Amino acid sequence: MTSKNCDGYQLALEMSRHGALDGREKEEAEQHAATCPECQRALALSAALDQALGGVSVQAPRYAEVSKALAKDRFWLKYGPWVALGSFVGQGVFLGPLFAPEAPLRLWAIVSAVGVLFAGGLALTLRGLQRRAIEAASVGVDTWMAQRRARIDTELKDLAILLWLFPAMSVAMAGTAFLMRDKGLLGVVTLLFAAGVNLGMTVYLARTRRPRLLRERAELGVAP
Repeated sequence: MTSKNCDGYQLALEMSRHGALDGREKEEAEQHAATCPECQRALALSAALDQALGGVSVQAPRYAEVSKALAKDRFWLKYGPWVALGSFVGQGVFLGPLFAPEAPLRLWAIVSAVGVLFAGGLALTLRGLQRRAIEAASVGVDTWMAQRRARIDTELKDLAILLWLFPAMSVAMAGTAFLMRDKGLLGVVTLLFAAGVNLGMTVYLARTRRPRLLRERAELGVAP
């Protein structure tokens, strides 16, 4: 039975045949295929199909699009959970003295533990998304495009929630900073800084991320 790794390598080899893969990934896939009977059979089947079709093949730009999307998945799977964990640990450093001055390390440990759970859940979610994308692309470009459209639609729904949640959190943090103005300047500055970060995320999601997703969905053949 073909393994998940072989699915990825076979997809890479297929994209390489259409000129949509960089040299490093191409070399890695070819080295794997040299010792893998499953991938060798897949290559032979592709060659036989090309011969039967008289050399007609899918244009390279679509494969390049698949390659670019899968590269993004690999990037976020590699770094996303660590960024999330670092965010929670950093917040714990500031929140400990602010909300639990008598036991700041305990609150920091709690926030960090929540960060570990969140990062683990994020890693599992990203790995699942990557697996489904590879499986869809291994079936064909059309299948990958359908899967990608569904994924974009889901992310747009999530963005709709975040676009009101982040501003609400900013208002709550600014209000807390006002109520705690007599507790010390550090707490006020920390809360206002966090509120500003949330507002910055709101602007990024509204002005950059959402339009980018809408453009990509339109390019995949679905009207926004």
